[in-house]
Amino acid sequence: FSHGSERSAGVITLKNKFNGNVMHSEMDSEGHFVLMIINIDGTFLLLANVYGYNSKSGNDFLLDALETRILFWLSKYPNLLLLVGGDFNTAPDPSLDRWPPSSNNSLSCCLNTFMQKFHLIDIWRVKNPKARLFTWSNKSNSSKSRIDFWLISDCLNRNIVITSIMPTPLTDHKAVSLQVFFNANAAQTCRNCYWKLNNSLLKHEKVIEDILSLIKNFWDKAQISHLYCQNWELFKFEAAKYLREYGSSAAKQRKKEEINVITRISALTQIPPENLSEEDKTELALQQSKLNDIYKLKAEGAFVRSRRRWLEEGEQHSSYFFKLEKSRSKFSSVRRLNIDDPRKVSTYCSNFYKDLYKSEFDESAALNFMDQIPDVRTVKEDQMSFCDRPISISEVLHAIRRLKLNKSPGTDGLTSEFYITFADQLAPFLLNVYIESLINQSLPPTLSQGLLTLIPKPKKDPTYIDNWRPICLLNNDYKILAQIFAKRLKAVLNDIIDETQSGFMANRHISNNIRLVLDLIDYADLCEDDSFILFVDFCKAFDTIEHGFIFQALDKFGLGSYFQNAIKTMYKNANCSIKLQAGTSPRFNLNRGIRQGCPISPYLFLICAQLLSDYIKRSPLKGITIADKEIFISQLADDTTLFLKSASQVQMAINTINAFSLASGLHLNIGKCELLALRNCSSLSIAGIPVKESVNYLGIIINKNQSTRCSLNFTQILDKTQRKLNAWLQRDLSIKGRVLLTKAEGLSRLTYAALSLDVNKETLADIDRILYNFIWKNRIHYIKRSVLSNSYQHGGVNFLDFSSLNNVFKINWIKQFFRNPTSIWNFIPNYIFSNIGGLNFLLLCNYNIDKIPLKLSNFHKQMLLSWSLIYKHNFSPHRYYIWNNRDILYKHKSVFLSNWFDNGIHSVAQLINPVGGLLSYSEFMNTYGLPVPPKEYAIVFDAIPAGVLMLFRDHVVNDLTPLPLDPTVTYVGQVCFPAIKRKNNREIRTLFQKDRTCVPTVVAYWNNLYQNLEWEKIWTLPSKFLLNNKVKEISFKIIHRFYPTRSFLVRYTVIPRYF
Repeated sequence: FSHGSERSAGVITLKNKFNGNVMHSEMDSEGHFVLMIINIDGTFLLLANVYGYNSKSGNDFLLDALETRILFWLSKYPNLLLLVGGDFNTAPDPSLDRWPPSSNNSLSCCLNTFMQKFHLIDIWRVKNPKARLFTWSNKSNSSKSRIDFWLISDCLNRNIVITSIMPTPLTDHKAVSLQVFFNANAAQTCRNCYWKLNNSLLKHEKVIEDILSLIKNFWDKAQISHLYCQNWELFKFEAAKYLREYGSSAAKQRKKEEINVITRISALTQIPPENLSEEDKTELALQQSKLNDIYKLKAEGAFVRSRRRWLEEGEQHSSYFFKLEKSRSKFSSVRRLNIDDPRKVSTYCSNFYKDLYKSEFDESAALNFMDQIPDVRTVKEDQMSFCDRPISISEVLHAIRRLKLNKSPGTDGLTSEFYITFADQLAPFLLNVYIESLINQSLPPTLSQGLLTLIPKPKKDPTYIDNWRPICLLNNDYKILAQIFAKRLKAVLNDIIDETQSGFMANRHISNNIRLVLDLIDYADLCEDDSFILFVDFCKAFDTIEHGFIFQALDKFGLGSYFQNAIKTMYKNANCSIKLQAGTSPRFNLNRGIRQGCPISPYLFLICAQLLSDYIKRSPLKGITIADKEIFISQLADDTTLFLKSASQVQMAINTINAFSLASGLHLNIGKCELLALRNCSSLSIAGIPVKESVNYLGIIINKNQSTRCSLNFTQILDKTQRKLNAWLQRDLSIKGRVLLTKAEGLSRLTYAALSLDVNKETLADIDRILYNFIWKNRIHYIKRSVLSNSYQHGGVNFLDFSSLNNVFKINWIKQFFRNPTSIWNFIPNYIFSNIGGLNFLLLCNYNIDKIPLKLSNFHKQMLLSWSLIYKHNFSPHRYYIWNNRDILYKHKSVFLSNWFDNGIHSVAQLINPVGGLLSYSEFMNTYGLPVPPKEYAIVFDAIPAGVLMLFRDHVVNDLTPLPLDPTVTYVGQVCFPAIKRKNNREIRTLFQKDRTCVPTVVAYWNNLYQNLEWEKIWTLPSKFLLNNKVKEISFKIIHRFYPTRSFLVRYTVIPRYF
């Protein structure tokens, strides 16, 4: 858009369900044009939105400016088609397009020249050569003109263009519509293929009463006939029919009234002005007034709803707020696949997915595969009984109430809100439907149906169907059943799924998988072999897993017959159609694959993926041996990473996976598999798989160079964050709203990478600068950053700087490390730190990171730095350790001797004699009985500074009872590593920010003017009233003394001096 002045000009181009790509856009600074270069299905257009001047000279200037820019874009895109439309304030033909007619065509001369130069035609006039319709009139209708029109390239086929002039409310102009069907078949009406319940109807008392009556009617019939599935299907049909009719009746009546008014206005405006009677003029004014009232009513309703939501949710952490700026540039349904005919697109899509979901299950291969892994972990007897118990009414109710709100329903159109509204009445009905279905081993027809919505994969060509991801919309009654069994299966997964699998498992995180790969690379010197990491890619893994394999896997892991029967029932007769632009495709059966959108699908996939893990570990494959441990595999759902000893293992790994493929249906996509060598590798590929220097793994760029890894990952994120925040600057948000956005649109985008990577100082500074500048709209900073970081009770706005947040992430890494130091995710750093007493001891030491006698990765250095910022090493005789001490150095490095440490010699106090001096060599040997060579003794004792000895003379330690080497018992440790597992990020962040927050300078100013001010009450008073954030912001600015008042306003002539 381009703003005009307060009184005139201003143009905006809005997109609604837009299927093209906006390649470029530009506008003038005066609010007179917006240009967009658009690509629609390979056709490039220049779309110009124009607002003309009221003078000939102004319009001449405008057309000259347009000519310059159009010529520029034509040089870039020679085949551009032009669509130029708007209010030109000029009539193309004064004799036809003005009333009273005029012969003076001086104003339109430049326009005609412009049209001739670019071969443009006035498409409405071409299609209506003699018609006299006007798009503007004055209040008395004594003066009219057609000054709003579309100019299009004359090479466009006029048969694919539809244009019309339509009555418009609340303006003295009419709308001029233009429809261009670049695809000849696109003119077919695109319709929404399935009905969806309007949830607002559930607030109508009559609807509630009538639905309750329907439920009771069909429930009674079902109890009498014992045909619960049949009556459930009939109930859904009647309920949907009733809700459709109820919702459409009022809307139809309103629409009918609107159409009648528009039709009458159109009829009156087509009468030649000279033939309009006074009665016609009166009626025209009356009908226009009616149209205005109709749209005013619509606008007022929308305004009330919007204002209510803004007061309730505006500038809050809600989906409503963030959808204000959410871009939906692509309508998520396939409309073109290098095929123009929608019917052919529909058939092609249907056939593609029919073939994709066609079973190729080899039962004998699957059984043979299972026999090769005889000793998998199975569920315990009590867990099997838990999964096998009959469905209860409480489970149904719980599943209903856990349905997600505001989600698209399946083909029946009944939303989650519908089920939640009538949960108590529907639960008994559904329970009996499920029981009957499990007995019959078949679901009712609508519970087996799904609707595939195809989501385009980012940065992929959407004209290839492989580049769309199918998401299955399922009916909520099916999802309730699936949720019940998903909850049961999830409860037992921890006992059968290895820790090497992080996907869909509670208390496991994707960052573990990334850190393991990075630790292997950063500590590759610990690996003696020329090892490789193989990043495996399966072709459409979720869509090709065989149902027969899933059922065998359930049996393999010891799930009972009732549970297995339930899963088989849910997958029997499963079928889908595809949502397309022109309707839906023909239905097809799902004979393999799990539906992405089904609550139990992720967990079923995990047990299949676990069999691959078991098979790999029992195969002859040799993994990477590092830190006294051999590792083979890590997984995140289907993202599988293999760790191979040498290049000779690559082909063997492929063969091993192929055996799994024959049984499961999951096949390698060799073209997308990648190898990363831990050491230098001269080969470009091994076994047909490319050897890369850098790979994109789980969204993180993995690179061997630690110094460039940070910039490779954060540069793009920072650029995107900057663009997103800049887009929000166009809105008039309060400071509180902008602070919220620094977290939601800023920090949230950066968190994922920071969990796994170190972030260098320059990047941290750049991030905080971007966030802080955004709060102040890239203008003057009126308040210190340290004050903004204060809580609301202390005059701040809870601003969160990324530096503190990054430190919190590193402390959280320590927390998860302490939970299981020997796990596959932590064994490498555990091995590293064990060389200097272990991480738990190191955190208690007065270390200097650069003096530690180890080669540490940048990530672990940053972790230690974060801890040192909050754990202060004040001198204490009992806690002044010899080892890893920045003051006790040998050859510029901290000292650590494992034999001394293992024998309990930890602190300097243990080396001091009763009179405050150092133990002699003989005294040391007699005291500890440790066979220490004199050289070792000299290294340690000579490294102790004289200043330290002076401190110990003043603090003689008589009790040498060793303190526990456990940082969790310290004050900081108790905050960071609580005994009870819980989220404590806020408490950790407080430790980092307590030295940075400060008292606002205005406190002293106001205290000098007024006595006994209760500052906490002053800061929090506005939040106690139902005020929006903009009003609260005024109070905030006044107290902080940067709200513009008299002297400021006079200086900039905003108000006169006598004010």
